[in-house]
Amino acid sequence: MFNLEEETTTAIAWISFPSSRPNFFDKEAVFSLATVVGKPLQVDMATKNKTRPNCARVKVDVNLLREFPRHIKIGIKKPTGEVMEKWVRIRYDYAPKYCKTCIIQGHEEQQCYVEHPELYPKIEKKDHEQNEKRWRNAHSKENRDPPR
Repeated sequence: MFNLEEETTTAIAWISFPSSRPNFFDKEAVFSLATVVGKPLQVDMATKNKTRPNCARVKVDVNLLREFPRHIKIGIKKPTGEVMEKWVRIRYDYAPKYCKTCIIQGHEEQQCYVEHPELYPKIEKKDHEQNEKRWRNAHSKENRDPPR
């Protein structure tokens, strides 16, 4: 159910399959691999045109509540009919962060000030006092700084 108080838990991420074989550059093959991560949306131009021979890249709609897999196991059929298993690495060119505590995108629980208040930047007392002197209410002419 949609809730206006919460940010969406889906986002767009670009992922790559480095050291890909040339036969993986077909859109259907790349989309098939990308479904492990999320819903594939499009391949980049270099993958489409096969101008970057060592890496296939695809834009994927990802669920931020799920773990992002780092590898995928595939079966490659040899001419003999034998199936060879191979691990393909998944590189996240950009992986959005989502905090399940704050229910917002931008940081994870490990960096969350609510979960870990000790991470919040400390204001030194000296700095705080300087700010107090610098910023004061000017309710009357007596409290205003003299013109320069």
